[in-house]
Amino acid sequence: MGAPTPVVPALERSFGRMNAGFRVRDGRTVLASLLQDGCLKARFPQQHSANFKTGTLINTTGGIADGDILNVDVQVGEGCDVVLTSQAAERVYKAHNMLVPAQLETRLHVASGATLYWLPQETILFSGGAIERHYSLDLATTGRCLIAEMLVLGRVARGEVVETASLFDHWRVRVGGRLLFADGFRLTGPVAGVASTARLGEAKTVATLLFVAPDAADYTAHLRDRLASVGCHAACSERSGVLIIRLAGASPLKVRDAVMAAIAVLDGDRGMAQPVLSRWIF
Repeated sequence: MGAPTPVVPALERSFGRMNAGFRVRDGRTVLASLLQDGCLKARFPQQHSANFKTGTLINTTGGIADGDILNVDVQVGEGCDVVLTSQAAERVYKAHNMLVPAQLETRLHVASGATLYWLPQETILFSGGAIERHYSLDLATTGRCLIAEMLVLGRVARGEVVETASLFDHWRVRVGGRLLFADGFRLTGPVAGVASTARLGEAKTVATLLFVAPDAADYTAHLRDRLASVGCHAACSERSGVLIIRLAGASPLKVRDAVMAAIAVLDGDRGMAQPVLSRWIF
């Protein structure tokens, strides 16, 4: 008889879940509930002067691989003000099997009179990475939400080139139960060079910002003026209370600066984004 066929163990994959709820107590936003499971954690530092609550999400695995499953659910109660960011840039590593991408689902719920800023640091997509990201925002008619997501193709400072990758971003925004925004961004196959299917040109970094608020249209002119002087491609449009900003450029630093400039405009004099933006400055 021949030698037995060796059994190759399946690669270990990560699962993470983080559910957080917020409510108002004594005029301040406080954490009402928190569930942490697997590799996803969250930390909420004590704040003695601000009425809003700031939190930091942590992926303890140090990166994302094909087959990982990560779920985030955030419930912002009536009248709350919440700012959420990430500990560091996320990394999507080369996949063992690109047909089984990592699955990330982010569900955000914002009640009446509440404000949520979802401002994670950038995601770095390595060559051969495979990931699907689903974003769902359910907003009350008097709620406000600012979302900023930035994607960098490889470690640009090291001269890395993303030859191939698989990325799918799926967006759904509902206000008062009505679907107002639906979008999908797919990046597959060759990413760099003349064979690129992405048609990104020289861009190594892309970013999407969504600002959903009853007065979103009031920010459009100021935002366009501010983005006219940034060192990357920029465009914005507004419809039915949903303001969409798209950014793309060869330099991650310039795109990040543009993201920060847009956030500062949309934050206005509320001052909620300042703790996050101060961490983003190199």
